[in-house]
Amino acid sequence: MAADFDRIRAELGDLPGTVASPERLRAALRHLTRTLHPGVLNDCFHHAGTAVCGKRAKSLGRPLPMLSACLACPNARRSAVHLPRMAQARDLAAEEFARTDGVPKLQRIAIEEHLSTLTQLIAELRDEEGVSA
Repeated sequence: MAADFDRIRAELGDLPGTVASPERLRAALRHLTRTLHPGVLNDCFHHAGTAVCGKRAKSLGRPLPMLSACLACPNARRSAVHLPRMAQARDLAAEEFARTDGVPKLQRIAIEEHLSTLTQLIAELRDEEGVSA
């Protein structure tokens, strides 16, 4: 398996969402009852019983895009590896939505909530990892 990972890394390089260290890979593979989905803003140890995305899809009976469900899902796991990309996502969203003139009030509230959630997750992760702001 290690040889395959080395070959793939040599061919493709490190892509967003790859498991960045052997320790993270071993920890992920120990959870055989869950499906690992390495991600850009977090890794997901998917467990159907608690997954936010699965609950919403079941209630409507069809798959749905869940663009920010991972931010509030108990299956999501974050580490210092995710900090730069999470900060970049927050900064890009803040830049993109800096001017909300003419945007309906509820849409503006949703944008502010999204930015607030990202800022809070970044702060919590920095505290846990001992990373300075």
